[in-house]
Amino acid sequence: MTSSTEPVAEKSSWIWTSLIDNLPFVAIIVLGLVGISWTSLSQTPTATYWVIVTPLTALICIAAGWRRTVAGERIAMAITQILQWAAVLVSMYLLTVSDVQRSLNANATGLMILTVLALGVFVSGLNLRSWKLALTGAFLAVSVPAIAWLQHAALLLVLVGLALIALLVVYRWLRDRFGAKT
Repeated sequence: MTSSTEPVAEKSSWIWTSLIDNLPFVAIIVLGLVGISWTSLSQTPTATYWVIVTPLTALICIAAGWRRTVAGERIAMAITQILQWAAVLVSMYLLTVSDVQRSLNANATGLMILTVLALGVFVSGLNLRSWKLALTGAFLAVSVPAIAWLQHAALLLVLVGLALIALLVVYRWLRDRFGAKT
């Protein structure tokens, strides 16, 4: 009886361990997508949000690299990551406060900031030889054109959804009306 519950317990433990191990990378994705959503909904650049998210992302990258780096090289790795993320933060800040912001709308600025974040995460993954970080950065980079397309195609998607609902209602009505006679 215990042998049948042990594989279930091991599988459950493995799932939780895997989820906890990947939580920082999922957090980077969620924070990036929340930032772009906030920018799109508020129609104003959210510099304060990115000023908070960028150091958090840097800490996640440093923690991911800390485990993989030899003890004598950890300080150098952390300094390199801090400098890289400072450059990312400066570039994000310049996008939100300079004349660039006046020539772009809030959606375009948000997408550019998400692109810079994606590039920072991807480069950190390459520097730290962390495939999970590189994959997270690549996912964020691919999400930029997908988000842009969704923003432009939102009305079309709503119309397609309404048309599908209308077809479903007509189908059920016809089925109930004529299907009962046969």
